[in-house]
Amino acid sequence: LRFTVAVDRGGDVVEASCNGMNLAYLTPNDYTPPSPAYNRRNEWLSSWPGGLITTCGPSLMGESRNEDGRDVPLHGHHSNTPASIDAVVNPDPSRGRFDMSISMTIRDTRMFGPNIEVRRTISAVLGGRSIQFADEVINRGDEPCSHGMLYHLNFGYPLLDEGARLILGGRVCQRFGLAEELTGADQIECFKVVPAPSQDHRGTAESILIVEPSVAEPEPCRVGLINEFRGIGVEVAYPLPQLPRLGGMLHCGPRGSYMAALEPFSGSIVGKAADPHPESNRQLAPGASQKYDLRITVHTDPKSLEALSRHDYPLVVG
Repeated sequence: LRFTVAVDRGGDVVEASCNGMNLAYLTPNDYTPPSPAYNRRNEWLSSWPGGLITTCGPSLMGESRNEDGRDVPLHGHHSNTPASIDAVVNPDPSRGRFDMSISMTIRDTRMFGPNIEVRRTISAVLGGRSIQFADEVINRGDEPCSHGMLYHLNFGYPLLDEGARLILGGRVCQRFGLAEELTGADQIECFKVVPAPSQDHRGTAESILIVEPSVAEPEPCRVGLINEFRGIGVEVAYPLPQLPRLGGMLHCGPRGSYMAALEPFSGSIVGKAADPHPESNRQLAPGASQKYDLRITVHTDPKSLEALSRHDYPLVVG
């Protein structure tokens, strides 16, 4: 497993591969220097490189909108904010040490607030197949602030291919784009099967579901994607109380836009005015913090793939 941590983009992971097979969707933008100029409306799309995981937040995130008198840019500021490195631990196989980690701080601030700090540690084991994220979001200001986090996991070819399956389940609470045309349990379940590139997905056309996942306690929530033909899958595991809702997106365009995304999140992606969920107005009190733990694991052996497939619960229209 190889992956690139983009320190200038809030410590997000861009390129990722396993045994030479690409896992992540990468946009035509390539690496673009982060800039506050992209923190306006949908300009985030002009600099986004894609990648295995993009963090959205840490204040308001989701679609661009006006909320509480503030213009909210698409997906917030995190991925356009450089991190400062706090510590690096390198592996040293000659001394029997295979653990490695990088710790950093990302600060999203403005005069008169909000003043939000994200402390992130990414860890892995040399020769292993997992990446562990441990984030703590802290309100360093003197007033309550809005807070939401979304982890945008983006799968690309050849991991993502016709017939690959998204592993997720639970109550479908919102549908957007092409997903609005899905009716009945059978059609909703078909959302999980990745189609071939299609003219139906050209331009900005995409299919999006918002799900409240099913999970067998006390296990963490496990979602992912399996490509049975290539014998590979990616699992994403996290505590459900931290990230109680999940976005699923398919954008299988015919040229350069073939991707699927899984998006565990807290807060709201459409804003509290359009979102009746209790999470839609999440706040952090002054000095308060919220922790997030997320693990990405690549599976290539049949038993592990079968274990992941057992977390493919039915989708139920709520």
